[in-house]
Amino acid sequence: MGKKKRTIFWIIPIAILGIFVYFFGPKDTITDNEYIDYMKAATLTSDSPLTTEVAFSNVCEKGGWEYFETKMLDRVVEYKGECTVDGKLEPVNVQFIVEKDKSSHIIGAMLVNTVQQTDEQRDAFIQSLNK
Repeated sequence: MGKKKRTIFWIIPIAILGIFVYFFGPKDTITDNEYIDYMKAATLTSDSPLTTEVAFSNVCEKGGWEYFETKMLDRVVEYKGECTVDGKLEPVNVQFIVEKDKSSHIIGAMLVNTVQQTDEQRDAFIQSLNK
């Protein structure tokens, strides 16, 4: 009976750890879904003549789109690429928060070379894409 108890004491924590990793572990990157398609076709701002995809492709290289949901169930589409910022080619991440019904979006955080930019810096970059 002693060996059975020791075996159970090992199986239960391993099972709990496995369940935790399954639900909260790393997820596959989503690079193709309806929210990404919406963001690519949407305009950056209301007065912009260009779609988001065209605007980024004019200034950025090696770009890609990713989708994820936050813990607060916000739907986030993120553009990652190497873009010209202040005359230099820098790695850039720009996040867009998309409404569930895909009726609108908000421009979220922007990172340049892993450093978060201020709202003013982000807005200046977005305006430079519209040219």
